[in-house]
Amino acid sequence: MSLQSKLDRFYLDMVINELRLANFSCYEHVTYNSLLYLDIIAYKEHCTASYIADALHVAKSAVTLKVKELEKLGLVHKTRSQEDKRVYYLHVNEKLLEDYKAYDRVLHRALGEIETTYSPEEVRTFCSMLDIINRHFEDEARQERAAVLAAHKE
Repeated sequence: MSLQSKLDRFYLDMVINELRLANFSCYEHVTYNSLLYLDIIAYKEHCTASYIADALHVAKSAVTLKVKELEKLGLVHKTRSQEDKRVYYLHVNEKLLEDYKAYDRVLHRALGEIETTYSPEEVRTFCSMLDIINRHFEDEARQERAAVLAAHKE
């Protein structure tokens, strides 16, 4: 199998795992779109509505509506920044965080096996490979953001 097909398979497995969480009985009323918002909130440290709007290239008002919906469902809460009282950080509730940890168990077991199977140097190489992928996603996001800003100036 090629690197591309291995990466495609990894992505497929991650999506299926995500959909399993969505179909978990206490979250069956949560849409896939909402679940993606919850992912961002759960995994992004110091997540704000502005960050989500910027990352997804959507209006902040749309994110605010989605966050309010998730708050009403009891899945998200806000805390005020100690440094800047105008900023509110978003957090998923403790139950959802525990459910994420349970679903992430598979990934953590795999990472543990990688760390025991491969040398520290090989693990660093793998991390470097992931950094390359991440950098390309970030570069693409910056280019998209610049294009959106340029289009709004016209």
